[in-house]
Amino acid sequence: MTRRYPPGPQDWCLGFRLAQRFRSDPLSFASEVARSYGDIAYFRMGPVRAYFINEPALIRETLVTKNKSFRRPEWVIGPLRRLDGNGLVLSDGEFWRRQRRLVQPAFSTKRFDGYAQVTVEYTRRMLARWSSGQAFDITTEMTRLTLEIIAKTLFGLEVTGRASGLGNAVRVISETFVQESGNPVHLPDWVPLAGKRRKREAMRTLDGLAWSIVRERRASGEDCGDLLSMLLLAVDEEGDGGGMSDLQVRDEAMTLFNAGHDTSAAALAWIWYAVASHPEIQDKLAEESAAVLGDRPAQHADVAHLSYTERVVKESLRLYPPTWAMVPREAAEPVELGGYQLPRGSWVYIFPYVTHHDPRFFENPQVFDPDRFAAGRVEAIPQYAYIPFGGGPRVCIGASFATMEMMLIVASVLQRFRVKLAADQGPVEPEALIAMRPKGGLRVELEPRAQHAAVS
Repeated sequence: MTRRYPPGPQDWCLGFRLAQRFRSDPLSFASEVARSYGDIAYFRMGPVRAYFINEPALIRETLVTKNKSFRRPEWVIGPLRRLDGNGLVLSDGEFWRRQRRLVQPAFSTKRFDGYAQVTVEYTRRMLARWSSGQAFDITTEMTRLTLEIIAKTLFGLEVTGRASGLGNAVRVISETFVQESGNPVHLPDWVPLAGKRRKREAMRTLDGLAWSIVRERRASGEDCGDLLSMLLLAVDEEGDGGGMSDLQVRDEAMTLFNAGHDTSAAALAWIWYAVASHPEIQDKLAEESAAVLGDRPAQHADVAHLSYTERVVKESLRLYPPTWAMVPREAAEPVELGGYQLPRGSWVYIFPYVTHHDPRFFENPQVFDPDRFAAGRVEAIPQYAYIPFGGGPRVCIGASFATMEMMLIVASVLQRFRVKLAADQGPVEPEALIAMRPKGGLRVELEPRAQHAAVS
């Protein structure tokens, strides 16, 4: 028998107090709802019927078996659409499927040798600027690094001198998206408010970059071997045989540019926090780096041999998932889920942050334990309990690229330096923007490795 509503928190103020709690501290609120009400919970947030699911089978049902019954709520994605347009993250239906087919070849593993070379080259440039005894905010460094990498692999563009300004623009967009998507009213961007002015300036910075490069490359017709060339030359051989318009290329380029560095930078910041907080784990990482790489630069072929590094990356993504919440799904039609009938228009929330901390799926979930992902243990993790890149047909298209990038950066840094938390770094708290980051940054100090080659 299909029931109507699962249990959940009550709010006699039409759900607006719950909406305010959700908006002000989403990580704590979502965790509390999961602890109190289990696999599926229901409550109202004003006009929205909200369902929280925190059970792998239900997550799989939503993302895979019944994914065509759901769409992205325009109310949530509307503020971001003004920048990303109708790119992969925000599009739906047949248009999304066509765009996915066209973009997918850019992430073929046969292209990873070149991507890895760019990653290591820019990492070693960064290391040449670092020095022993130096203390700095590593979140800023990781943002600049990943931005330089994605600009080079995507556009074939050197942005070293502009990385700081571009990174600030992305952060402004992230902050305003989180704020605006939770507002009961969306004000137009022309409203003369300070926040709107900052957003307009940030959008002009990013949009101007994307359009100038798309138009220049389209005019030249040159195949530079980067992602942008692939987007411009892509042909939908399984569909209509057509390619992308300049607007579609711009939207996909902007989507990949934003997602391709913001989440990776946040993930790397958390990796360095975990590594700096666990010296014994850092020592094992450095030993593996020395054994696999010696003094030479890393390359894509090394990824297969950096097994402990991979486990550290995966465990950090479990404990500190940058994609702490997936974009909610809106029921496009009445749909049954977990024995309940969800009316059309209902919103389903999935929180990787909450699922990754559930003791039913991860023993001692607050403990940083990379060997959860070792052979013999990883098999015990239920499918869809671990979803740092989402799941189903809409799983992150750049998941393998991002994992490779993080592994090579970690191995390259630990060839030369030991990383520890700076003396003035206080307690570290998460900040739930588009990507979850250490609030206020993360200050670290560098110590030299006993033996290393000079970075050339």
